Order: sequence, then C-alpha cells, then structure tokens
Amino acid sequence: MRAASEKTLKAATAVLNQQMLGTDADMMTVAENLFGLSDLTRDTAAVRNALTDPGRSSADKRNLTRSLLDSKVAAQTLPIVEELASGTWSHPMDLVEALETLGTEAVFTAAEKEAKLAEVEEQLFRVNTFLAEQRDLRIGLSDLGVGGPHERAHFAARFFADHLNQYSSRLVRRAVRLSIHGRLLSRLRHLSEMASQRRNQVPAVVTVAQPLQEQQRQRLVANLEKRLNQKVLLHEVIDPEILGGIHILVGNQAINATVSSNLEQAKRALA
Repeated sequence: MRAASEKTLKAATAVLNQQMLGTDADMMTVAENLFGLSDLTRDTAAVRNALTDPGRSSADKRNLTRSLLDSKVAAQTLPIVEELASGTWSHPMDLVEALETLGTEAVFTAAEKEAKLAEVEEQLFRVNTFLAEQRDLRIGLSDLGVGGPHERAHFAARFFADHLNQYSSRLVRRAVRLSIHGRLLSRLRHLSEMASQRRNQVPAVVTVAQPLQEQQRQRLVANLEKRLNQKVLLHEVIDPEILGGIHILVGNQAINATVSSNLEQAKRALA
C-alpha cells in the first residue's frame, strides 16, 4: 500500500479508535460489517471504483457512502467507511485491503475490551505452529483444498473450536476464507504479528529440546529486550529433534545454537 492509501487508512483507523470509546459499541458487529464490505469491494468493481474515484469530491463520496450503507450497517461502522471514501487512494484495490485491516483491528479492539488480546495472539500463534506441522490439513484448509472458502472456513472453526476464543476463531475463519495460493500460514503469522504490535511487543519464537524453566525464560526475555530495545513476547516451541541448545527467531533474524545444527556444521567441515 503506497503513501496516499496509507494516509487514508491511518485516518480511518483513528475514526475506528474513536468509535470504540462508546460504551455501547459492538465492535464484533463493526468487524463483520467491515469484512463484508471488504468482500463486496473485492468482488464488485463498480462499488470499489465509485468509492475511490479521484474525480469525485470527498463530500460526494461521503454522500454516496451514506446512501449505500445508511441503516444497513452498525452506527459505528458508517463514519469509518465515510472516512475511507473521502480519502485518496494510490490504487482502488487498496480499499479492499484497508477494509480488511480495519475489520481485523475491530476484532482486536473487541478482544482488548474483554482483556483477551494476549490470549488471541497466543492462540493465533499456536494454530499457525500446528498447521505448519500438518501439511495435509493445511492444504485442505487453503484454496488448494476441496470445497469453497466458506465451507473450509466453517470446517476450521469446528476443528479448532475447543482451542480458540470467539475472537481468535473469527480471525482464523477469515484467514482460511481468504487464503490465496496456499498462503494460509503467512496470513496467520501476519495476524499474530498485528496482535503483538497492538500490544507494543515484538514476537520471538524460541525452539528448544525441552521446556525452559521460568528463570531461563525471564533471563532470555530480558536479554532479547536489551538487544532489540523493545518489549518481547516469547513463544516456546518444543522440538526434541534439535537435541539441545536453542534456536530463536525474531522477525527475519535467526539465532541458531542447537546441537543438531552444530553437528551438521561439523559434518560439512569433515566432508
């Protein structure tokens, strides 16, 4: 998303945050509205182009938004979409992405109001980790699988029902629904990272052969926070195959000090 579209999204995000201040704001309904509008603008070029038309004034596009949506969406949704329509866009398809992003932020807001955002972040990470190890299930849930996106999304909701709260479940269903070219893992990872960023934390994945003791976790987090100059949210993955040592992944930065990797290096050196 280029500068003009980013500026419009930022302004609409500020409106969304203002709407959440209302005690009667049902942010999950707002999220559903925004997801639905993302689908509508993705599938209907006439609506997408009308709302992003640079030849129309901001006031005209606000009026158009009201005529299309008034009484059809939650009261808190309308000013958010009006702000989007009144802005400028680098490309019409950026509106689709912006609506999707705002829908996701609305789900996070709803989770945050119930003190469930940390749980959402952890659950999204665990689903991503689980699917990374379950190739057949992952393919079945992506657009490489059988059935339509709605069927696959509902199957995912049923499959993970006992392990997700309502906010995580909605985001997982949405990720499955929108999986393109089998990129389900990257979409889930992006959602997990968005949740972490909202909590002003950077996620770090540590892979170890056996669970860390609490003192080890605290020491590792302290060292990473000092190195990165950021708050760190540590995710622990147990993998006996690494034999010992530790592997840490923070974004694209990897620190590998496992026994298995050292053995592989020794084998290459001997060869």
